Amino acid sequence: MLIGEIFDEFIHVIHENQKYTIGLINENKEVALCSDTKMISKTVDYNYPNKNNVFFEIVVKGQEFGYLWVHGEDDSLQMIANLLHESLTIRLMHEINQTNLKRKVTKDDELVKCLLDEKTFDMNKVVDLLSDLGIHANKSHVAIYMVSDYKDINTQDVVRLKMNPDSRDIIYSLLNERCLLIFKDIPENIKENEEIREYILKYIKKLKEMDFDDCYYFVGTLQHKMRQYVNSYKSCLWLKNHTKYEKNVPVFFMDYLTEYFFSKISVKDIENVYNYYIETGKKIDVEELEEISKALLMNDFNLTQAAEELFLHKNTLIYKLKKYEEVFQIDIRGSFQGKILLILISYMLREQNHKVQVGE
Repeated sequence: MLIGEIFDEFIHVIHENQKYTIGLINENKEVALCSDTKMISKTVDYNYPNKNNVFFEIVVKGQEFGYLWVHGEDDSLQMIANLLHESLTIRLMHEINQTNLKRKVTKDDELVKCLLDEKTFDMNKVVDLLSDLGIHANKSHVAIYMVSDYKDINTQDVVRLKMNPDSRDIIYSLLNERCLLIFKDIPENIKENEEIREYILKYIKKLKEMDFDDCYYFVGTLQHKMRQYVNSYKSCLWLKNHTKYEKNVPVFFMDYLTEYFFSKISVKDIENVYNYYIETGKKIDVEELEEISKALLMNDFNLTQAAEELFLHKNTLIYKLKKYEEVFQIDIRGSFQGKILLILISYMLREQNHKVQVGE
């Protein structure tokens, strides 16, 4: 908001009390704005205050805004003038802070654009932007990709986040009206995965308390080098495209490392090798195979623990594994290679089912 707009508000207040005239005098001693419009453009010398005229130089955060002039003819003039000056200064300071925050948000957007630009990554520009924003370049960050479910996120929402005292080293950027990308700094004394998780969960809890609820939260990889920040963001996108998620429940990439690396293997390559066996075993329940494979993987192929998780008797699980061994001609229980191949086959069948469901 400009000084003129702020001053108009003060003039409106003064109009309610006709005993006082309030004006803004420029450096040429001309009345630029005034509650008495007849005084505009007239000369008033702020160097000569008296019992009916009080002047205050208006300087806020190094910016000069001229002189506040208050005219009145009663004993309360000095007190009223002091209050008006204090109120105007506070209001100007607030608006300057808001403007600076919005400028920082814009610089955040520029910084994120540079960080995500792999082809023409410019480290010098990144360092300059970090310096302008007052962000430490040597801190580790993790990407948090926040997607609003139904309401738009706007610049003012991001400004609110920037106003938090703990937001000094956090980078925010609105990618679109529903998606906010956050690069959250991680303190040096937090090193263990569980500590990092708890730290991020506390931060996301604060976001939800600030009315950023009904959102999906995807947490990427921890990165120290600026050039690698884009990979943290990419891991968030992978989570969004390859995992099941629900509102307000953060999803961590580190929980899906195995699935991520398996996804890098060509489904077509697996299909080419095992197509014959798959054709001969069409009666296999693919969803059940996926559930069993996942339970085995999560329990390090401990049959007892996997059976408990699946609510199956151990012997029932063994029976099903024997069936898979016969169909796919692999040794699941006694061979490490067989275990890996079971997971790959399960992944391939799941992807095939998905393609059928979406009509590919």
